[in-house]
Amino acid sequence: MTAQVGDTLISHAARKAALRRQLRQARTAIPQAQRHAAARRATRVLLRELPPRSRIAIYLSVRSELSTTPLRAALARAGHRVSVPLTLRDWRLRFVPLERKTVLCKRGPLQLPEPVSRRHLKTARAFDVILVPLLGFDAGGGRLGNGGGYYDRALAGSRIGRKPRRIGYAYALQEVGELPIEAFDVRLDAVVTERGLRRFSQRQTD
Repeated sequence: MTAQVGDTLISHAARKAALRRQLRQARTAIPQAQRHAAARRATRVLLRELPPRSRIAIYLSVRSELSTTPLRAALARAGHRVSVPLTLRDWRLRFVPLERKTVLCKRGPLQLPEPVSRRHLKTARAFDVILVPLLGFDAGGGRLGNGGGYYDRALAGSRIGRKPRRIGYAYALQEVGELPIEAFDVRLDAVVTERGLRRFSQRQTD
């Protein structure tokens, strides 16, 4: 039995590693003009989904990720309260309010753009919506992240009622047939892509 469990874990890890390589390559190959257009369309899709003055945590996009730059500006204009992630040394993820004067720099274990200030740190429980970065998603709300596990840990057990809503943000081409999901992998409530919003059922995501 132990050998079977070990073999399954190795199999899942190998499949995830292969999928990450394939999806990164596919995402990197998207032409720049198409990237900009997709980010604008995804912004419009998400804004239609949010109630007024939502408390939303978004990620600061890097490299080939679907850009959140136009989204940041649009959320501010619409009056939503926006925060961004901060990685801590013990592998925890917290969120800091994003304001006009917020200073960003590359820091933390992953050397991603993060706020310099560590004041007013919030957990996932503080938000109506958490916008989740991803490499892949499937029709059941499964999510393939970058492998650090930050969002899985931050969102595990974070819900009060149906909040926060866990919404993936990605290009449509990042959808795959079925992901190798493990017990600690947090499922999504919905995914926003340049093609629209995909909701997942409560049964799939709980």
